[in-house]
This record gives sequence, C-alpha cells and structure tokens, in this order.
Amino acid sequence: MFRGKKNLTTENRQEQQPKKTWIHGLKKKMSSIIHPQVPQKPSSRPLPSTSLPSTSLESPKQRSFGLLRHHVPKFKINCAKYYSNENLVIEYCTQYLDRFPSSYSTLCDRAETFRKLKRYEEALNDLNCAIAVKPHKPTAWCLRGIIKGLNKFYLEAIEDLNDALYRDKTDYLALKWRAFCYYEIQFYNHALWDLDLIINSGYADGFTYLNRADINRRLKKFEDANKDITKAFCFKNVNKALAYGISGELKLDREEFQDAINDLNKALKLQPDNAIALRNRCESYRMLMDSENALEDLNKLCILEPENDYQYQLRGAILLDMRKWNDSLENLNKAIKSLPNNVATIGNRAKLYCKLRQYNLALKDTQDGILMDPRNLIIRQQSMDLHRRNNQYDVAIGEAEVALMIDQKNINTLLIRADVYFLKRKYNYSLVDLDNANRIAPKNSFVLISRSELFCKMKYYEDALYNVQCALEIKSADHYALEVRGNIYRKQHKYEEALVDYDKSLELYPLDMILEHDQNQDGKKESCKVGGEKDDKDS
Repeated sequence: MFRGKKNLTTENRQEQQPKKTWIHGLKKKMSSIIHPQVPQKPSSRPLPSTSLPSTSLESPKQRSFGLLRHHVPKFKINCAKYYSNENLVIEYCTQYLDRFPSSYSTLCDRAETFRKLKRYEEALNDLNCAIAVKPHKPTAWCLRGIIKGLNKFYLEAIEDLNDALYRDKTDYLALKWRAFCYYEIQFYNHALWDLDLIINSGYADGFTYLNRADINRRLKKFEDANKDITKAFCFKNVNKALAYGISGELKLDREEFQDAINDLNKALKLQPDNAIALRNRCESYRMLMDSENALEDLNKLCILEPENDYQYQLRGAILLDMRKWNDSLENLNKAIKSLPNNVATIGNRAKLYCKLRQYNLALKDTQDGILMDPRNLIIRQQSMDLHRRNNQYDVAIGEAEVALMIDQKNINTLLIRADVYFLKRKYNYSLVDLDNANRIAPKNSFVLISRSELFCKMKYYEDALYNVQCALEIKSADHYALEVRGNIYRKQHKYEEALVDYDKSLELYPLDMILEHDQNQDGKKESCKVGGEKDDKDS
C-alpha cells in the first residue's frame, strides 16, 4: 500500500492552525475590550439590521460585542483543535454555525474533524456547503478529494484534487493525496510526477521520500528506491518501522532474501503488529525454503487479519514447499474460490498438479492464468514446461517465443527452450540459447552446468569440463556440479577422478535426500535441466 497514508492530513496547513501572532493579538483585543473581573451584562438594545445602512457610528460596546461574537467561539474552536479534542471541536463548530451558517473556515474545520472520526457522510455535507459558499477557495475542494480517496472513489477524488490545484498550484497536501489516488489505481508514473513536484519544491518530509521509494520499487527502479529510503532516514521524525519495512520489501523484490529478513526483523521489533512486514518476511522465509518460520509468520498474520483471503494463498504455497500435497491443494482451492483471478495462486495450483503428475489439470490452470494475465512470465514458463513434459515440443517453443517477446533477457525462458531444443536433438539451437543466457548472467552457475551437460552430450568433453570447472569456481560445494563433472570423467574413462567427485557429491547430498527429492523434484530445477534424464549409456 501507499506508505505514510495516515500522515497526509490537513494538520500541517498553516491556514488551519491558530497562529501565535493571531492569538497574541486576540488576547490584547479581548483585554482592552473587557476586564476579566467585571462581568458584562447583555445589552437590552436590539442589534441594528444588517440589511439597512447604519445612520450613526457604532459605540465601543457594540464593537466589542461584535468582536466577541466571532473571536471567542473561534478561539474555543482553535483551542479544542490544539488539544485534539474532536468532540469539543464539533460542538463549538456547530454552535458557531448555528449563528453563522455560511462560515467557510468553520465548515472546513468541522468537516476535517468529521474525517478524523471517520464520519465521512457528515464531512461531505459540510464540504458541499463550503464549496457552494466559496467555490473559488481550494481548501474544501482538497478536503473533499481526500475524503473521496479514503472512501476509495479514486477518480472522483482526483477530479476534486485537480480543482483544488487549479485554484492553488502550490497546494502540496492536494498533490500528496492525488499521488496516493494515482498509486491506488496503479498510475505509478502519474503518482511519481506529483511526488517529484513536492520534493523539488522543497516541501518534502520523510514520508514523501518513502512513498516515492515504494513507487520506484513497483516500477523496478531499485537504485532510485534505495536512494529515497536513504534520504528518508535523514529526517529525525521518520517512521523507522515503515522505512525498514519498505527496505525489506525492496530487497525481497531484488531476491536478496536474507537481507530482506534482516530489515523486516527491525521493522517488526519497532512495530510487532505490522501485517505488511510479517507478510513480506513470511514470503522471504518461503523463498529460502524455511517453511517452519514462514508458517509461524503466517499464523501470526491470521490472528491480525482473520478475514483476509491471502492466508489461504500463502498457506497453500508454504504447504506445497513442505510437500504436504493434500493440505496445500485444500488451501489453494479455497484461495481460488475467494479470489478467482489471482494468477499467482492459480500458478501454484498448476505447480502442485504437475508434482502429482496430473498434467491435464495443470495445463488447464496455466491456460486460465495466461488468459487473465497474458504478460505473466511465470505462468507462461509453467505452460512451456508442461508442454515439454507432454512431448509437445513445438507448442513449448511457440510459448517461449511469446515469452521472449515480453522479456528477451529472461534466463529461465532461455533455459527451458534450450532444454526443449535438446530433446528435439537440435543441439546447436540449444547451445545458442545457453550462450545467450551466459552472456546475460556470466556468474550464473546453473547456466554453466547446463552448457557443460550439453557439451558432454555432443562429446566435446574438454569444453564440458571447462564449463563445469567455472561453475565450481563460483560455488565449490555444488553437489550437482560435482556429479556432472564425475559423469564427464566417467565418459573420459577417468574412473578414479569420477569416483572422487561422486563421493564428494554424496557427502553434500546423501542418497536418502536424493530419493526423497527424486519423487517430488522441484519444477523449476527440473524444467531448467538441459537434457532431462542422464544418458548413462552414452559413452
């Protein structure tokens, strides 16, 4: 969500805060008009009609009474606002409006107080009256836009905020809330434009930088987002729990999962009931295959937000990682029933069906997901993998072409297509995809291992050995790379060297773990494995 939402109020507007100079002057006037120890009797003389011009000068008593009629109630309203006593503010505003129903500032004051109490209908009634009284002033337009934004009528809110900004281009409160509304309807570039205006004008606070960081994160401008978070920490009054939460979410998006957990731990230490931070830490644990901690965070989330449907989606994904197939399927079905257009949940159920060898059901889910979100690469990669498993190689290659049009530098798409070409015995095409993947990610050890397997299949053993050695330089304790190198040595009839690598591989990854994972092999690794099953007979 948009960060710092609760701080976008009218409390920082100078026109709505009692100025010290005004109060000081008011006290002087009041002391000169009336002595505090002498009670004043109400005048029995009727007030002159406002519709007729006065034929004589006003007496000091008349002037003092006129000032008291306006200034004392206003002073009471401002004192109640200063001490944050909303009920008194409403009471004093109502008393004043009973006598002066067209008071623009009082209507706005009462509307703002109604907003704080979430009495939105009453606030809107006051603001409609204020706009009718003085349509040329921006305050009521801005407040009405804020309330419509809180009611999730974002387009109507933007119209009112535009009207406020038309009347006052420097209304930074209106800019903040317009940015919030654009954010909620996913017009991120528009929101970024408004926040840039505030920051460039020098009126930004820590929350403004955090809001911009969150938008930059969504636009995948990770470096800009990180700079904004750093700038936000320079403000003394910044919400550190919020800042660490956004930083953790940024690192989660960058797949820096342990760093994300470290930041989210700091956020949760400051704010233990932060549901967004808990959800992101749960996802980070899940990506690190730490299912126990992920499930613990999810249970805390369910206590904080028992009515939120995402719990079924997350629990289904975690139980899928824990290989509790039936429990996972039950939760994923509940999640899809409540949120039928959630592509991520549909993709997880397709992954589960794939593990259960129910390929037709998995394929149906991926096709439904593609119809909902044609540009979703993950669901397209799942579809490619399923077609590969069903030996529908041409269909899989067609899916890969579409996926590469969306993102031509996606490593997983290139690896899956390389494997499909391998299965079709088009080794040169497979090698081209692996070369491209290596150029994009030269430090990706899995790409190097895949290319090593392909060279081994083509009997280019020296090239195969060179690639797997490069992979082991990146990650020396890679049991799979050791196994591949052992297989190359075996085909070169270097049996002693092969046995050494096989022994090391088994030490890192014992046989019982291999048997367990062989039955329930992870879809991502299986789909990226060039050549599928090992060709033990090839020598």
